[in-house]
Formats: sequence, C-alpha cells, structure tokens
Amino acid sequence: MKNLVLPSIMACLLFAACSNQPENNPPSEAPAATAKVPSLKLKWQTDTLMTTSESVIFDPVSNFIYVSNINGQPWDQDGNGFISKLDLDGKIVERQWITGLSAPKGLGVHNGHLFVNDNADIVDIDIAAGKIVKRHTIGGTKQLNDITIAPDGTVYASTSDDFRVVSLKGDAVSTILDSLDGPNGLLVDGDKFLMLLWNPKTLNMVDVAKGTHSVFAQGLDNPDGVEAVGDGGYFVSSWQGILHYVSPDGQVHKLLDTSAEKVSSADIEYVPEKKLLIVPTFFDNRVMAYEVL
Repeated sequence: MKNLVLPSIMACLLFAACSNQPENNPPSEAPAATAKVPSLKLKWQTDTLMTTSESVIFDPVSNFIYVSNINGQPWDQDGNGFISKLDLDGKIVERQWITGLSAPKGLGVHNGHLFVNDNADIVDIDIAAGKIVKRHTIGGTKQLNDITIAPDGTVYASTSDDFRVVSLKGDAVSTILDSLDGPNGLLVDGDKFLMLLWNPKTLNMVDVAKGTHSVFAQGLDNPDGVEAVGDGGYFVSSWQGILHYVSPDGQVHKLLDTSAEKVSSADIEYVPEKKLLIVPTFFDNRVMAYEVL
C-alpha cells in the first residue's frame, strides 16, 4: 500500500500547480449597458392656431417643421386641409403654407420633397417651390394614415380602412403587408422597419422581404407615432395623450400623460440634434415640443 502514497501525493501537487495557472478561457462578455430612461420638459407650444393637427416632421434642409392640419372631420373629402410651417422655436412662419388638401395625416421628407397622406392620395410637395407637384392615388383605400420613407426613396404608407402597408416607388404601388389589425405609425430606422398596430397595442418589427412582422413591445394603448431615439430605443405616442419610451429590450416606460387635460398626442417627430420631441395635439389645435433630458 505504501507504494501508492507517493503517486497520490504527486498527483495532488500537480493538480494544485495546474489550478494556480491562468485559465485560457476567453473573457466573458460584459453585460450590455442599460439604456437610460429619458424624461421630458415642455420647451414651447404654439397658439391654438393649428386646426386638428395630426402629424409633424422636421426637414433639416429647410430647417422648418411641417404640420398636417385636417381642419375638419378625420376622413372627410372636403378640401379644407392644409400644411403649416413652423421654426424650431415654435413660431408659426406660415399657417397655411400648402392648401387644397382634405384630411392630411402622415408626413415624410425625402430629397427636397414632402410626402403627405391625404385620404386616397399620397401627395408630393416640392418644399423649395412650396407647391404640390403630383398626387399618387393608392387603389383600394380611402384612409391612408402614416408615412415613412426608406433611403432609396420608397414611400411606405399604412391604411386604416383595408388594413395594409403599401409601398410607392416611382409610380409603382405594391402591398407589403395585408390583413393587419389596425396598422398605424410606421418608421424606417436604418435596416429596421417598425410598425404600430392599434388593436393588439403593439410595436412590431417588419421583414419587408418576407412580408412578415413580429412583436417588439406591447401594452401601448392606441399607438399612433413612433420615432427612433438613437440608443436602440423608441418614442411612441398614444393618441389619447400618452408618450412612452420603449427601451432596446422592448420594455415600455410612460414618460408623460396629458389625457386628463384632453390633450392628445398624435404622429410625433424627434429631432435628436436638438433633443426635441415634437407633438401634434389633434383636437387641442396646438403643437407642443419637449426637451428630452
């Protein structure tokens, strides 16, 4: 039995020596940083000279904010609608900059042009000239809602009556998604495409090539507008007057609630360089801007 003691001791010493050597395993990845939940501080608000303000967008070339004003019932074909022009301090530069619309809603800017959803038409406005240059009638719908534009100029729009997302490229119209449950706000964010669905109260990621979508965040009552924050998260407005921050992991955080004051929050815009979240208030007839802290 004594002959087994020495090998056993040597084995123990060898194990101890090996245990003291540095491991060659790769270092574990550091945990992902948690995105900071922002807060909002009112910076300015216009007078109640907007009329059923539905959507806002900032054009960095002209350096103006554009506002769609329905000026009547949300889907009437009445010719009363118009687009307003504001500066970044909330001054109304031109209240009725573009007229001759009926119920303008979603707005998108690309290559010097402002695209506006106006019931059955996507209206193309030359910003520098300040005039309508073309109307694209989208068959099968009379209730175009939101707009987003891809870097290649493809315009995407949601419809509120036949529940689709359609694309307009040049003069060609295609259906990207159909049979949706209340499509509303849209956003192209780099290589991501986001869509809000009203009835299931969700923010969704869209695969345009496959024509599919999947839930990214839920619990968003009456979701209307979506904007990228720049940290992987998104601002989302709820029409009744709630503003949310959706973190990169899909968690929903309420930032502001003006529903008790009957101040809606429709199709929002975010200007990251100014840290400015711009909110049209629909029947409240104003535009409000919040500093993001």
